[in-house]
Amino acid sequence: MVAAIAVFAITAPDGLAQSGVFPPDRPPQPGPLNQVPVPLPANLSQFVVDTKTAIVLGKAFFWDQQAGSDGLACASCHFHAGADNRIENQMDPDLRNTNPALQNQWHLTASHRNSRVGPPPGGGPNYTLAKLDFPFHQLADPLNRNSTVVFDSNDVVGSQGVFRADFNHINVARNPKKLEVCTAALNPTFAVGGINVRQVEPRNTPTVINAIFNFRNFWDGRANNVFNGRSPFGLRDVTAGVDPLNSVMVANSLGNLTPMPIAIPDASLASQAVGPPGSDLEMSCRGRVFEEIGQKLLRSQPLAQQIVDPTDSVLGPYANPPGFFGGAGKMGLTIGYEALIKKAFPSQFWSSPYLTSDGYRQIEKNFSLFWGLAIMLYESTLVSDNAPFDQYMNGNISAMTTQQVTGFQVFNGNGGCIFCHKGAEFTGAASSLKELQLEGGLIEHMIMGDGAVSLYDSGFYNIGVRPPGDDIGAGGTDPWGNPLNWARQAKNAVAPGASSPYMLGIGPDVINVFTCNFQVDPCVPITNNARDSVDGSFKVPSLRNVELTGPYFHNGGQATLEQVVDFYNRGGDGAGTDSSNTTAFGINPTNRAPAIFPLNLSVTDKANLVAFLKALTDDRVRWEQAPFDHPSLTVPDGHPFNEMRVLKNGTSIYAVDEQILIPAVGAAGRAAKRLPALQPFDAGLQ
Repeated sequence: MVAAIAVFAITAPDGLAQSGVFPPDRPPQPGPLNQVPVPLPANLSQFVVDTKTAIVLGKAFFWDQQAGSDGLACASCHFHAGADNRIENQMDPDLRNTNPALQNQWHLTASHRNSRVGPPPGGGPNYTLAKLDFPFHQLADPLNRNSTVVFDSNDVVGSQGVFRADFNHINVARNPKKLEVCTAALNPTFAVGGINVRQVEPRNTPTVINAIFNFRNFWDGRANNVFNGRSPFGLRDVTAGVDPLNSVMVANSLGNLTPMPIAIPDASLASQAVGPPGSDLEMSCRGRVFEEIGQKLLRSQPLAQQIVDPTDSVLGPYANPPGFFGGAGKMGLTIGYEALIKKAFPSQFWSSPYLTSDGYRQIEKNFSLFWGLAIMLYESTLVSDNAPFDQYMNGNISAMTTQQVTGFQVFNGNGGCIFCHKGAEFTGAASSLKELQLEGGLIEHMIMGDGAVSLYDSGFYNIGVRPPGDDIGAGGTDPWGNPLNWARQAKNAVAPGASSPYMLGIGPDVINVFTCNFQVDPCVPITNNARDSVDGSFKVPSLRNVELTGPYFHNGGQATLEQVVDFYNRGGDGAGTDSSNTTAFGINPTNRAPAIFPLNLSVTDKANLVAFLKALTDDRVRWEQAPFDHPSLTVPDGHPFNEMRVLKNGTSIYAVDEQILIPAVGAAGRAAKRLPALQPFDAGLQ
């Protein structure tokens, strides 16, 4: 892997970004996505012997509510255009704040008195979001980022996950009434009147559609490009493949088990997939490990509580038949998880008759490998490459309206969107751009607003959404203290006493940096005390289907595309001067990306730009047609009654769930079931 030059690298004199001028070396305009190969690991055949079956397995895993400790699937947060449009009990009190004293507080400022975002009687656990709550940072003059703040909240719109509980054990008897046993635990942060409500994630849920194109996943990039078979952290996890307790175990011809180091590049979605199932906020009772998830699901009928449409584009051949006279019949699949695993994966990963040293069957021990690769392969089919934009770029000039074509000109022109949202993927964080020497790479060298140069991770920027102290994003570290970002890895590699030779691979991700590709200070070596601006930076999301994937940004603080365009038009929400503003963190007076400045777009420009963004919606996504069809799903949707009072569930310490039933749809999509098309997030706000 090699790093190339800065996308925003400026060859003109210092201060060009300060004067509100984009650099002249613009990336090429985006093209149709169907001309971009889906990136899959070169060594995938060593681990998967039947890709079609692995996709079946991955779709079942992704949608199965039995995977979570209390009825949650991966799809429970990714059911609406691959994202989440719920509005009740979707707020998190800024749990990623760098100040531990503020992490469990719901915030309300003096200027916030007329806002409905904050502690009760507005905001907090089990609050229902409303139109007046957005954006979360409101200004007297939406065109001026330094105008009077009407109100401000650093709370986050995330996705509700599990109730707080501690894992006990899996019932190993086949098909008991309750496979998983957990002990209830109090959680004062997510509670109303002393009654626990579901916990909420501290970042907004991104879409999984087209996520296969991302070189790294999660907002902070911690889902490594290299999958180690066990955790999201790739080669950083130094015990994976060495310690039998934290390794994929491979069987020889006699069935004897040994740890196997796994390194599967271009498998970031596999790295991502193994994170949420063990999260005690998202899907799991605290302390549950992947082997126990395997124990549970291997003893379960796939999708046993859910309807699978017999015309489902992937699961249909395995769907239980419907009942007589239109009855629901049996639910789930006619084939078990163990059979699917044994068909999809080489026998060396599941065939041993012996238990591991910690008492698991080999197929249970390696469940994280099966889970990660199967879900990655399923998600690799979720490519939306037939939007009006794709049709237009493939030669159908009537596919986009005149307004959308004009908006595309704004996108590439004075809107400057092209600098971050480049390529057919509409994100600079895409895998297809990592090798290009002139249009993207791993590390950039940019001139900041204060005129000084700084290192940045390509595709990860601080655009002034929130002060970095709220969430430092890619400026954070992994569990072993290594920086998540490559900029600091490069600096550490040349620090006195560094063990990795420079130019031969740096840091735990073993990437190379060639500084002669920098446009700013070309061929000047990186030093260990070089400035970096990674704090408060986040992955650039794809804009495809953005019409349907609100709320927007990592904090979910914008409800509409119009609000997002206004944000960029005023140059973000980083208040202060170009050389010193609220994106500052540590010794840096500013971390704001240099392309974020007032754009002075007209009302017509803004409307045209929004119209173009809607041309990126694939109607197959809007109508959930194949490959975006799916089983039924029941998702929690807050609790009766509101943020001031909830209904207790019997004698437990938990609130009663309200629920939404997402109907099963087959390959023909929602219209075949007389269901309406998916709607934008703000359509559900009052």
